[in-house]
Amino acid sequence: MRNVQTRRKTTFRMLCMSLIALVAAVGLTACTGNSQSDSEKSSSSISTTTSPKAAASSDNGKIEAAPKVAAVSLDTADAVLEIVPPEQVVAVPKSMKNTYLAVNEEKGKQVSGQVGGATGLDPEGILAFHPDVVLITKIHNSENDTEQLLSQAGVKVVTFDQWGTFEQLIANFRTIGEAVGAVDKAEEVAKEIQGKLDDAAKRTASLASKPSVLVLSPVGPNTGPYIMGPGNISYDMIRLAGAKPAAEALGIKKSTKASIEDVINMNPDYIVLGDWDGTGDEWLKDLKSQAAWNTLDAVKNNRITTMKAKELLAPNRYTVDGLLEMSAWLHPDLWKGDAAN
Repeated sequence: MRNVQTRRKTTFRMLCMSLIALVAAVGLTACTGNSQSDSEKSSSSISTTTSPKAAASSDNGKIEAAPKVAAVSLDTADAVLEIVPPEQVVAVPKSMKNTYLAVNEEKGKQVSGQVGGATGLDPEGILAFHPDVVLITKIHNSENDTEQLLSQAGVKVVTFDQWGTFEQLIANFRTIGEAVGAVDKAEEVAKEIQGKLDDAAKRTASLASKPSVLVLSPVGPNTGPYIMGPGNISYDMIRLAGAKPAAEALGIKKSTKASIEDVINMNPDYIVLGDWDGTGDEWLKDLKSQAAWNTLDAVKNNRITTMKAKELLAPNRYTVDGLLEMSAWLHPDLWKGDAAN
């Protein structure tokens, strides 16, 4: 009995960590509306003026060591592991183990340091890994506190406020590249993402009309479905895939709790469900159990699909492939003969 209870407690803890990571990926508390464009407001900042150490020759001809990096948010961890080897990274969040959220889970296994979720960051624990650079996405108050304490300890901290558009995603890759001494690799990733965006733009440029798409997903333990709004990258994905966000009809400024009334008012042409753990759509049962659900055009026309969180909700190098997948689903004629991946 004791072993069963222990397994249950362990399972519950892992579930909570995954859901905390999803909250960070979704950016629920950080996705309030902003009238400024991406070019007007930087999505990242560096809290110290110390230059990052790069793996390059210094003025005296010696080779300096590459900076040790602690990426304590899932988005920053997935990004930095695309551009530096795992041995340069000293800490990543435990949510890297979730294959539905993280794209670099295998590389994450090679990083010895593991830190708690966004709401449980321990500055002393992070300092114990002796990082030269710490990468943090600020969503909760605890991250602001962590940033301040790490900066006071003399550690270079690079913070990010927004990952909600592909423009911000590309900019953040470049910022991380500068901070960790991997500018060329970061630029390679940035150009790769932009190239795929350009491909989608060319294919959808001639669309006379665009269907409406609704993204529904849980954002925490027992939250039920949320309507994904501005501030989550899926909202930008819908536009760039050749569609319009159904949530525009609600005038929302951020992701919000879904009600059957709002869903009926939107009556989307297509619905995409976010899958963060592979356990199905139990979180959607309250909406689906209502008779009005079956009156939706998307339901009647069987236009509902499911995408993993790392392809739809979590910003990373390959979220753009989720965009191509969505576009091919919405507009198969535009992608005929091509693999949208």
